[in-house]
Amino acid sequence: MESLEARLDAGRGTVSAAYSLALVAITVAVLVGPRLFSRVSGWAIAALAGGGSVVGLLIAAAATSWWLLLLGYGMVFGLANGLGYAFALQRSAEVNPESAGTALGLTTAAYALGAALAAILLDGPTGDHGPAYGLRVLALIVGLAGLAAVFLVGSGRSLVATSRGSVPSNWWIIGRLWVSYGLAVLAGLMVLGHAAAIVDEAGGPGGTTVAMAGFSSATGGVWMSRMAQSVHQRLLVVLPAATAVALMLGGLALGGGDGTVAVAMVAIVALSYGAVIALYPAVVHDRFGVDGYPSAYGRIFTAWGTAGLVGPMGAGLLFETNNAYHVPILLAALAAAGSAVIAGRSSTLSQ
Repeated sequence: MESLEARLDAGRGTVSAAYSLALVAITVAVLVGPRLFSRVSGWAIAALAGGGSVVGLLIAAAATSWWLLLLGYGMVFGLANGLGYAFALQRSAEVNPESAGTALGLTTAAYALGAALAAILLDGPTGDHGPAYGLRVLALIVGLAGLAAVFLVGSGRSLVATSRGSVPSNWWIIGRLWVSYGLAVLAGLMVLGHAAAIVDEAGGPGGTTVAMAGFSSATGGVWMSRMAQSVHQRLLVVLPAATAVALMLGGLALGGGDGTVAVAMVAIVALSYGAVIALYPAVVHDRFGVDGYPSAYGRIFTAWGTAGLVGPMGAGLLFETNNAYHVPILLAALAAAGSAVIAGRSSTLSQ
């Protein structure tokens, strides 16, 4: 983030907006993507996701102004990224109907694992040659991964067509899940988007923290994929509550410039976040079934995009105002606590 600020001569909030826009674009792709999956071959979806990601990253790498970063990373890469993510979720649930929760959990864990591996691979190139070089290296990696996906996915189309008739009618449950999910992921998205900067401010190893956060998030997803369905309701409360506690304690300790505490806070929040984003697809799948899942999850997932827009960009703007992360961390803790309260009072969410 700091290297992009220097390259574009922009502030923390301005650069954070590109990350927030990418999260919104991912949300749009997850919402509308399932309409393509029953009409377009699997290899074509994989090619579109991989190729679009490469184009977006190359535009971002060439950016000498903020709006080009928004276009390349925020719009093009974000939409392609979300298309691939939505397709992976849909296909994993379809081919594992008896263990959809496990499949969905492992898919979200792989998503986080990719971020962790990318942080390790890109730390050196970006530090030595700048953000543009790092983005080009990432474009190469993603292009190769997309090419592999084209051959692995095959030509088959999605088994489930998303039509108006499959839209769930219980909007009360969808609304409660939307609010609880959005508040739960807001803290994770804010902390992951600013992890290096938060730890750097506290005197810790910011670059290493990004990779650690990715592995923590992936661990949370794998752990969630192994949990029994009977504990869904309890975890809807426990996970955001643990996030709130970690943020409150970590935020209080940041004033002393303790990098170790900052790293621990990021690790706990990332672990909880990884578990949350694996838990909610399983909850929605259990609640609405294989036919209702695509449309229901697409609507609930818009809460993730809303949190992604508000969290990272809001934290950047607040940092510019106060030159510190204490206020955004406190607000994120309150949001996580609110998610725990709402989930605790909604005993029917996972039934």
